[in-house]
Amino acid sequence: MINGKTIAEKSLTEFNNQRLLIADFGIAEKFVKGTFNKFGFSTRNAIGIIQQMEMTEGGLSEVEKRVLLELFTVVGLSQVHIVEGILNLSEKQLSEY
Repeated sequence: MINGKTIAEKSLTEFNNQRLLIADFGIAEKFVKGTFNKFGFSTRNAIGIIQQMEMTEGGLSEVEKRVLLELFTVVGLSQVHIVEGILNLSEKQLSEY
């Protein structure tokens, strides 16, 4: 959700493999930056609430959380919160961050 709007994009270039959602960090970084630019979203002073919705069986490992944190920090978000679980968060839940 960006500025109250939910967006969904699918990368034309895969950056995952059978075990990891983000197996190629460079391609994932380019995709995330491109998505933010496409929708006119500035990362300046932005807070990211990141929720991995695929490949979460058994929960996220500390390594997977670190990859998400690093990815969105490199993209330019000033704060990054990783939320586990695949249920969509309500606006009230999002506002708690």
